[in-house]
Amino acid sequence: MFAYGYFYELRPTVGTFLRVTVDIAAIWIGFLIGWVVTHGGDTSIAAGQAGGLLALAVCLSAVCFLGYAAAGLYTTSHASPLLAKLGRVFMVTLGFFAAAGVMSFLASQLLGLTIGSPETAVQLFLVAFLISTALVMSARVTSLVLRSDDLDENSDGISQPGDENKVLVVGGCGYIGSILVEKLLDQGKEVRVLDAMHFGDEPLSGVAGHSRLTIIQEDFRNVEALTRSLSGVGTVIHLGGLVGDPACALDPDLTIDVNLTATKLVGEIAKACGVKRFIFASSCSVYGACDDIVDEQSAFNPQSLYARTKVASEAVLAPLNDSDFAVTYLRFATVYGISGRARFDLVVNLLCAKAVRDGVITVFGPDQWRPFVHVEDVARAIETVLEAPIEAVAGEAFNVGSDAQNYTLGQAAKLIKLQVPDAEITVDENFTDTRNYHVSFAKIRTQLGFEPTWTLERGISQVIAVVRSNQVGHYSLPTYSNVLRLKECDPKSLASFQITGWENEFMKIADATVARSDNHEQSTAA
Repeated sequence: MFAYGYFYELRPTVGTFLRVTVDIAAIWIGFLIGWVVTHGGDTSIAAGQAGGLLALAVCLSAVCFLGYAAAGLYTTSHASPLLAKLGRVFMVTLGFFAAAGVMSFLASQLLGLTIGSPETAVQLFLVAFLISTALVMSARVTSLVLRSDDLDENSDGISQPGDENKVLVVGGCGYIGSILVEKLLDQGKEVRVLDAMHFGDEPLSGVAGHSRLTIIQEDFRNVEALTRSLSGVGTVIHLGGLVGDPACALDPDLTIDVNLTATKLVGEIAKACGVKRFIFASSCSVYGACDDIVDEQSAFNPQSLYARTKVASEAVLAPLNDSDFAVTYLRFATVYGISGRARFDLVVNLLCAKAVRDGVITVFGPDQWRPFVHVEDVARAIETVLEAPIEAVAGEAFNVGSDAQNYTLGQAAKLIKLQVPDAEITVDENFTDTRNYHVSFAKIRTQLGFEPTWTLERGISQVIAVVRSNQVGHYSLPTYSNVLRLKECDPKSLASFQITGWENEFMKIADATVARSDNHEQSTAA
């Protein structure tokens, strides 16, 4: 219920100031009414000790603010269930008056301040508690009603539950999104894509003009565009963000802004807009470096900023999960294969291209383990989650891949050489990569019945065939690399920098080895 991290989320806005003011005022109105009820018109006690009582009032006001802030009442999403908010108000106010009673007793013993006999004091605090709780709860209910009226008048009913047949794919013009969007349209879904199109609109050229496809070319950090995109939507698939260690390392502030700050924004607004399912694209890189086989309950050990933002994003989305808003975390294995947006900054794709073009397969860390999965199977896994009963996926994390496709990088290189015999395998000893993880995919197989249809050998054949046929340009072109394209765009030109401090608390979670089970037990509604 209480979280130190909520203090990092506090924003010095007019709305926050008004909520704090109303809450403290409600507490002292309760005290005043309690005083009148228990003391009648007698003000002699208060008049004789005005200075001391004023100091006590200031201290209690601070306790009130700290209690409500620690409970997240000034920072958590407006979409949180009303009963959950009222429950927090009741518990925090009860705790506040218990603290007030203790402070009053100590003041009477140490400073001689008194508010009457013990019986009178108990009556005063009881009446004040009931009145204050009623006032604070009324303020929350009134705020909800006013916001609901505003949404009804100005937002086309945006707070109503969305239609699960209407899907928003954030980052839908990317490597995974370009395949996923086509599959969703084939299923009869009404699809919206929200994407800044930094790599152009070519990835979706095959479905351009489709009657059930709407493309919104905007940065998903744009609140107006995001809110407009979510109107009436029942499912959100969040693929957006900076992907890959090199791209994320270019500008750490931008990476945290896009991958963490904006993810929280997307989650909260999606929930406020009545979205029922929220699928977040995470990564098996959260496991980082481990000598044992890891599964969804294993400890996190991220080795890069990219992986750390994924750990932090899962943590920041976890409190949003509840019976009305099902959050699912899909931790993709290392992806390979060809999609509408070709990428040659992925290890298998790059090694295949270099084998064909340069006759060399350069391996960094041949003994390091990686799980692999084809991009089309990633899209299929997302479809599987969408089709699953909501109770089977709400608040759950699933590794996406197959046990059979855990390979060392050296083994992957040998599979490529089998199909490009003239290529020479070389090992670069000058580059150190600490990542090493062998992943179990039993959970998604046993609970959702998902099995990849592609093998690594078949995927290698696909990539080699595309490169040899010249269907794509040279692998070194920026359009095929996230980090090179980002350099072309100039990261500073993409900056939003909404970072205000709370992100640091969640990034600390990612700095340590954190048990997966600890993160996803945070399903309490904000």
